[in-house]
Amino acid sequence: MISCNAQFIAGMPNLSLCGLSENWLLKECGNQHWFVLAKQFGETLPDFRAPDGSPVYAAFVAVKLDDARLQLINENDQFCIETRLIPIGRARFFSSHQLLCNGQTCARVEMLSTQVSRREAGNNQSVVRTELATETSTDSASDARLTLNAQAIRLADSAKAFRNEHWQEWLELRPDTCAKLPGIIHHPCPHNDFNGADFLYFANFQAAADRAEWSWNRNRQLWQIADRQLNYYGNINIGDALHLSFATLKSDERTLLHWLSVRRDSDGQKIADILTRKQRLNGAEYRWANRG
Repeated sequence: MISCNAQFIAGMPNLSLCGLSENWLLKECGNQHWFVLAKQFGETLPDFRAPDGSPVYAAFVAVKLDDARLQLINENDQFCIETRLIPIGRARFFSSHQLLCNGQTCARVEMLSTQVSRREAGNNQSVVRTELATETSTDSASDARLTLNAQAIRLADSAKAFRNEHWQEWLELRPDTCAKLPGIIHHPCPHNDFNGADFLYFANFQAAADRAEWSWNRNRQLWQIADRQLNYYGNINIGDALHLSFATLKSDERTLLHWLSVRRDSDGQKIADILTRKQRLNGAEYRWANRG
């Protein structure tokens, strides 16, 4: 097991309308996952190569955000992210991240990745799993390792069930096959939505989900993220579009729940499921909480 702690002071790049930015948090946890992965391989920097010299990347299979209270972090607050990572099988790695501020846990993030490379240069639809040799762990029986391993198995099993469309409940959500629900077409921007490896960045699936939600919920109540799970099955090339459709969408006075299916325009293949629970904030907690 490899661990690290990263310290931050909340400023405008880290913050959003309702506290710490979920999008920033996912990006930073992904960055910590990437650099801790380098330590797992005994490297200073995460520059991984296949035997033929082609670059190898960590593609996320699933990302889970739990018990988020991002509204507790405000401008100039000091906060930290505690990260732990373990290998869990062939080319797969799991990391757990705890967000702490003023002695409180403000969120937990779990990330499951696999090592991948492209069979065809520049084609994000030609990605295949690529296994690199790593050092054997010496803490396989530790309590912390066993806890992380159990979390990893739960997340991997959940992601597999969604991928195979063996539908299951997520916070009492199930797909509504009868209702005609809203959706959007999203055109990712090469300069803002793709990363340095030329993939549609995993965190920008979350951003697209919020855009789909806002297109339905515009000028109504604003909601604060509480829980989210993103299951990834593929990627797109520059110029392709995303079709985001609500499989389920429901809300009451306190909670908003929705399940988005994401398909790419070029071939109609589903490349992600995004499950979300948000909560309404009291007016005393945030100035935008009860916007009419």
